[in-house]
Amino acid sequence: LVDGGCDILIVETIFDTLNAKCAIYAVGEFLEFSGLDIPLFVSGTLVDQSGRTLSGQTGEAFYASIRHSKPMCVGLNCALGANHMAPFVERLAK
Repeated sequence: LVDGGCDILIVETIFDTLNAKCAIYAVGEFLEFSGLDIPLFVSGTLVDQSGRTLSGQTGEAFYASIRHSKPMCVGLNCALGANHMAPFVERLAK
């Protein structure tokens, strides 16, 4: 991706925060080794109206688990549809 000229790196459609943390770590290692400064975006997935990931974390807990990586943005994909996602995105924004 980087060799092809990408402007951002995104870790997305995350069901399991541990997998996300591994991917985020790999991105950080690559950027440190290469000396590049490419923004990181992270997008999680809530699997049902409980507002939790497949591994049981709330959106807020998901953010707390990955915020150390200082991504440029953090979001949630529209797995439940835009109307159903609004309350979860609002909570994450706080």
